[in-house]
Amino acid sequence: MNNATQHYLKSYLSDSTGTLTLTNVRIGRVRIGEMIVSGREAAIHAQEIINDACERARRARLGKNATRYPEPLPIAAPARLLSVEIRDYLADRERMGLVRDTIEATTRTLKLLQMACGDIPVSRIDHTHIYRLWELMRWTPPLFFSNPVYRGWTFEQAVTEGKRLHVNPPARATVEKHRRFLVTFFGRLEDAKAIPGSPMKFFAEVKKDLVVDPDKAERLFDEADLQRIFAPQTFIPWAMKAPHRWWVPMIGLYTGARINEVAQLKLADVVQESGVWCIRIQKTVDADLSHKDRNRSRQSLKGKAAIRTLPIPQPLLDAGFLAFVEDIRACGHHRLFPHLSAGVRRDTGEPNARYSQGILSQFSTYMKGLGFGKGVGFHAFRHTIATELHHKGVADEDIALVTGHSISKKVPVLHEAYFHKKPALARTKQIAVLDQYRPDVELPTYKTGQFKAQLADPRKFYP
Repeated sequence: MNNATQHYLKSYLSDSTGTLTLTNVRIGRVRIGEMIVSGREAAIHAQEIINDACERARRARLGKNATRYPEPLPIAAPARLLSVEIRDYLADRERMGLVRDTIEATTRTLKLLQMACGDIPVSRIDHTHIYRLWELMRWTPPLFFSNPVYRGWTFEQAVTEGKRLHVNPPARATVEKHRRFLVTFFGRLEDAKAIPGSPMKFFAEVKKDLVVDPDKAERLFDEADLQRIFAPQTFIPWAMKAPHRWWVPMIGLYTGARINEVAQLKLADVVQESGVWCIRIQKTVDADLSHKDRNRSRQSLKGKAAIRTLPIPQPLLDAGFLAFVEDIRACGHHRLFPHLSAGVRRDTGEPNARYSQGILSQFSTYMKGLGFGKGVGFHAFRHTIATELHHKGVADEDIALVTGHSISKKVPVLHEAYFHKKPALARTKQIAVLDQYRPDVELPTYKTGQFKAQLADPRKFYP
C-alpha cells in the first residue's frame, strides 16, 4: 500500500489538477482513514507526512527490541515552506532590533537561497541545495536585486548571464558573511525542531585570503595626505557650501568617529561635563516619531560599544566649533547638520537612519578630485588615528575609549565601573589619549554667521 500511495502522489505532483483522495492508508502503526489532496502545495505536504510515517516505521523495525527513535517532526506536522520561514525569520530579526544593514544583508542571502532551492518545505533542504547556492553566488550578475532587468529571473538564467558577463568571483569575506547568515537561519530552525538538522553543518568557515594587492590604495592617511585634504585653496571652497561639509571631516580627523555617528549628531549631543565640552555618541528618541513607537529614533549605532562621550579636541574648539553650535541653536533646528537626510526605505517608507549618505557621497567626490584612489574615504580618518595612537604606545583599551571599538572584558566589574560609574576617570584618560594625536594640519577658523544663508530656509532642512 505504501508504494502505491507514493506512486499516486508522484503522479499527482506531475499534473496537480483536480483533487486526489487517498483512503485506508496503513503505514506501520499509522492509519490514515481518508486524505484529500487539492493543489501542489497540499500534495508536497502529504508526501512529507507519508515519508515521515515510512521512516518512523522503518526505524521501529530496525531498532533493537523495536525501540523507536525520536522523530524530528511529529506526524501530521509537515515543515513549512521556505518562503514562510524566511518571512517569519526576518520579522523576528526586526523584533530583535538588529541594525538595518544586517537585516538587508540577511534578506539578500535568503533570497539567493530561495532561488537555489525553490520554494520547498525547509525539511527537504540538504547539502546539495547549498552547493547550488554557492554556484549562484559565484555567478550572480552585479546589481541583481536592484536592476529591474533581472526581476523574475530563475537560477539558470542568473548563472548563465553571470558566465556570459564573466563576473568576478565574490570576495572570501563576502562568501563567509553569507555562510554565517545561513548558519544562523538554519540553526534557529533546528532549535525550533522545524528541521531534523542544519545543512550548514557540512560547510566549514571560509579561510581568510592572505593575498595582498600591491596596487590597492592604503586606507590610511599620512601627514601629506591630510595637508592635501585640508588645503585652504581646495577645502574651504568645497566646505563653504554646507555646514556638514565644513565640520564632519574635521570631527572625523580629530576623533576617529564613524561618519554616521558624526552626521546624525543632535544639538543635545553637545554637552559640558565638569567644565569639559564633549560630544555624546548615542541614540536618542525623536519626538515626532512617538506616534509610531515611543522609542523610535532616526539615529543608529553599530553596537553597544559605540555609545561613548568624547571630549571635544582642542583643535576643534580653537577652530570655532562652539560658535557653530550657537548658530545652529539660533536657527532652531535640533540637529547639528540639518541639510542631511536620514533617508527613507522604499519598501516601508520608514526612516533609514543613514544620515551619512549625503556627506559620504560628497566627500568621496571631493577626494576623487584630489587624486585619491578608489576605496580611500572618510573611514581612513578612523584608521589613521587608531594606527597613530597604537604606534605611540597607547593601550588598545584606551584607544577603544575614543574610537568606540569593542574590547575584551577581562575584568567585567572593573570595566563597567570604569566606563559608567566613574565617567570622570574615562574623560581624563580620553583627553590624555587625544592630546597624543596632533596631526600637522591647520584647520580653517569658523566665523559666526558663516552659514547664515544656508540656515535661513527651513524648507531645506530634514528632520
